[in-house]
Amino acid sequence: MPDHPLIHMTPRFFTHSRGEFFRTLDQALLPGYRAFPNVRLGDVFQSEAPAAQDLTARMQHEHVDFLIVAVTDARPVAAITLSGTGGDHAGQQRRDGMMDLIFGSAGLLLLRLRSEDVHTHASLEATLWEHLKPAERYELV
Repeated sequence: MPDHPLIHMTPRFFTHSRGEFFRTLDQALLPGYRAFPNVRLGDVFQSEAPAAQDLTARMQHEHVDFLIVAVTDARPVAAITLSGTGGDHAGQQRRDGMMDLIFGSAGLLLLRLRSEDVHTHASLEATLWEHLKPAERYELV
């Protein structure tokens, strides 16, 4: 072993604001749903289509901030990305277009929320249930 470690842990897994959002999101979910942070798209989506090779490769390096999963069958039901004011540049717009294509093709809901907005238990609960399919609202209640 070297005298100085080559690898060390970051002091926090989340920034303070993302940690607050995660705790609020966890409270806003109905029983039977869980949120998982920092999920790589390659762990959620796959494609055998030759036309999707470039997209499939990019999925290995992209992630969503939170993936909401139905606990009963580990089925993803929605994803959340948090974006700040710096997300309005051309590179972010290309990334957003790629995410729209991936999520739209697979039929999975992608919610984009602004990180600078105040997200309360009530506001997140309203946002989630406004967008989830009606059948899913009652499936686990």
